Amino acid sequence: MSDQVASDPVPESKTVQNPTRRRPFSRFRDLFFIRRFPKFFGGIPQEWVLPDDTEYQRQIHDAGFVSLDSEEYGDLSAHPIILQDLKDLNQHLLPTFFMLGQKARYYQNQFYMFQWVFITGAFLTTLFGTLALYLYGQADASTLVAQTAGDPLATALSYLTAIIGAVTAFYTTLSNRGEPRKRWSKVRRLTEETRACYFRYLAHLPPYDTSERVQRLREMAVAMQIKEQENV
Repeated sequence: MSDQVASDPVPESKTVQNPTRRRPFSRFRDLFFIRRFPKFFGGIPQEWVLPDDTEYQRQIHDAGFVSLDSEEYGDLSAHPIILQDLKDLNQHLLPTFFMLGQKARYYQNQFYMFQWVFITGAFLTTLFGTLALYLYGQADASTLVAQTAGDPLATALSYLTAIIGAVTAFYTTLSNRGEPRKRWSKVRRLTEETRACYFRYLAHLPPYDTSERVQRLREMAVAMQIKEQENV
């Protein structure tokens, strides 16, 4: 009996399929041009604007902080100390956090935009330049000028090569002067330092374990803004 059960094949209808099987073209989403495609039109604003209270509390919740409107933590009014701490943080610290986070996203988009333009420009410059040289190379050496001077395609490719090369060089110069990668990494670091201060304040850890803790919180927020304005 046991031998018969062991030898019975598994019905096709009961074949277990891998639920994590990826779609045929899903792997292409991890490519640089797809995963880090920048926003060209409209872009990402550099400055964060304080929204209305409902939207502000939603942003607080989405960022992983404790929202005053969230029911996830129960009735916060039963914990007056925690409630007051959250109000202090919402007023003095989190605006700085969101300001830094917005600038980090702006510089990140700038960095990927310059990289995208550089890679695309280098590719198109090489492609059009190669095609133009190929067309010129089809002419006999003795009749090179006569055969290619009136060729509109070869002329157009030559102009395109020059224009794309100039635009690519211009954007590369802007990228080197603006240093978006360095600014992105610096502002992102300050953002995460601000996040750490949030939980240190809630836990009443130094330097937020004294009667002047609110003043220390304000000074820290101002210090983060000053660091962001300093040279990279």
